[in-house]
Amino acid sequence: MSQLLELKCTNCGSTLDPTDISPQIAAARCPHCHSLFALPNAVTQPIPRGQVELPARMSLSEENGQLVIRRSWFHPTVWILVAFATFWNGFLIVWHSIALSHGMWFMSAFGLIHTAAGLAMIYAILATFLNTTTLRAGRGVLEVTQGPIPWRGNQRLDTGSLTQIFCRQKIHHGKNGSSTSYEVEAIFHGNQRRTLLKGIKQADQALFIEQQIEKFLRIVDQRVEGDFIG
Repeated sequence: MSQLLELKCTNCGSTLDPTDISPQIAAARCPHCHSLFALPNAVTQPIPRGQVELPARMSLSEENGQLVIRRSWFHPTVWILVAFATFWNGFLIVWHSIALSHGMWFMSAFGLIHTAAGLAMIYAILATFLNTTTLRAGRGVLEVTQGPIPWRGNQRLDTGSLTQIFCRQKIHHGKNGSSTSYEVEAIFHGNQRRTLLKGIKQADQALFIEQQIEKFLRIVDQRVEGDFIG
């Protein structure tokens, strides 16, 4: 008769239940400290996956010993935001014109919050039309930059402890239905995770980035919790 093995968290020592274990990815997550760790004596196999071709609005090159991936932010859905922003800001121009022409300063001041929202939309539209995300991998670093319109998300990471790149699917629910986007994340030693890119609309773009970085850095593609494999 085989003896059952009591599995404990490698981080906090708590005893795990069978529901905390994922045999498919040879890993377990502790419900107490939320650490994710590999099962003892488990062998994780590479994922058999087809090669993703270069998606539209992306480029791939090698510069100065580094892999360089560039991704344009443009997506046809931006035209919906353009139409809405045109209506929104046009209405506010009329609002402020009427208020100021009649000396109604309070009425004009009341619309400043909405004006700020309109300007934020214009900024986002310009970024969507003009910006490119550039990823550089190699020579010990993994770097993400956005531009030319300034935007958050720039980062420079050391690849010495990088163990895996993977994609995550995000489903957003709203009043008008649901939408899907994708994120590219990196895992470092100690199960430290960093989001490299988010808000990607096409799955093939996220998967292409994952495959190319892992191929260039010679990282074996393995299943991790939450991994989107297409």
